[in-house]
Amino acid sequence: MTRGTALLVPLCLVSLGTPVEATTRRVPADWATIGAALGGASAGDTVLVAPGTYVERVTLPSGVVLRVDGAPGTATIDAALGGSCVSAIDCAQGTRLEGFRLERGRGEPESGSTVGGALRVLGGVVRVVDCTFDGGQATFGGGSSGVATTLMLVRCTWSGGSAAFGGGHFQAAGQVTIEDGRFETPQATTGGALFATNGARVNVTGTLVRGATSGGNGGGMHFDTCVATLGHVRFEDNVASGRGGGIAVAAGGQVLATFCTFLRNGSSQGGGGVYVSCAAGAPEQPGDTIVPAPQLGAADCALLSLAQCDLLSSTGTAPAAGEVTDAGALRLHASIVAGNASGLACTDSRATLEAGCSALFGNHGADLSGNCAPAADGSNLAVDPYLCNLSAGDVGLCANSPLVAPGCGDAFWGSTGVTCGDCGPTPARASTWGRLKVRYRG
Repeated sequence: MTRGTALLVPLCLVSLGTPVEATTRRVPADWATIGAALGGASAGDTVLVAPGTYVERVTLPSGVVLRVDGAPGTATIDAALGGSCVSAIDCAQGTRLEGFRLERGRGEPESGSTVGGALRVLGGVVRVVDCTFDGGQATFGGGSSGVATTLMLVRCTWSGGSAAFGGGHFQAAGQVTIEDGRFETPQATTGGALFATNGARVNVTGTLVRGATSGGNGGGMHFDTCVATLGHVRFEDNVASGRGGGIAVAAGGQVLATFCTFLRNGSSQGGGGVYVSCAAGAPEQPGDTIVPAPQLGAADCALLSLAQCDLLSSTGTAPAAGEVTDAGALRLHASIVAGNASGLACTDSRATLEAGCSALFGNHGADLSGNCAPAADGSNLAVDPYLCNLSAGDVGLCANSPLVAPGCGDAFWGSTGVTCGDCGPTPARASTWGRLKVRYRG
């Protein structure tokens, strides 16, 4: 069923009056539209929405739970190209959005731009669970955006979506946590799946980033003037027309990645897997408050640290596996760099490229090279990692892999550990950039 269009309800306001008993409001049984139900809701109330499609744009009142009364994705909020599907502004803890599909969002206008294609969160604290952001468009955050907010996104999916910055999600200042998420084929000028900036703190765990594209840097994700931790994130088949097919880290970005997989990512200008530079990457953002970037304690102008990660089958212009330039730093430990069209390189004498206790195997040309003269490390191994089924995307170690108890005090190297029995050698051949462009043409 399709519901009629409703006006935006008032912005999130915290009631200072006498507390009242929490109530449950049902749509459409008690209220014809979601907006009407939210209009009279108070902190502690729950609005339950029956399955169906609701053509309206709504704003969450502070402390209210908006939840689908059914399986996730059975209720859709359709913004009909008129703005964001859902907005939340300065909401208190306890504000939740659960189980919705948000589609045809085009963001809210702000300072000549649009923000938050499907979901816009400004200030406050909001938790979003089991939601899908489908094909939204905006200048900042095609699927969702968070500005100076504490935002948690759990088991959410970004499907398609496009933006100038962050085709999936855009975060400026505040803190965003993404758990068990999926980014499927979003696109942006910069930061295909995610763009984080302006002092944001980012934590992404258990998430798949696949088929994301950027016209510039950061096919998968782009970080500058922010701190990010990535754990058990898989970057697969992402493409940058600039640099950093998997991720790009720019000035002020400090990124720590553990147990992450970078598989078949590519770029046309270098750093098909990862790219680190000190070039300014921050856009002119919504609002005018610029927050200094928090630090992980590193003195580098931009840092990417990979611990127990895989850089596999990267493609594009050399250096395909990864590039670091300016006075940036790229550090690897207990990781696998294998089967890339070319290896890792620093393209500036001021850069730092360090790889220790890692497997470097089957990369075309030198594994480590460049102007900063990266030193050979005796702890590295030039051995076949024996991956279970690389061509099928299974990057687990075979039981007979030399990277099981390889030394350096690690139980294993790479992102996954042993996931299959004994097996034969790993086919280590990256696709050509020409074939990759054909795959994503159109």
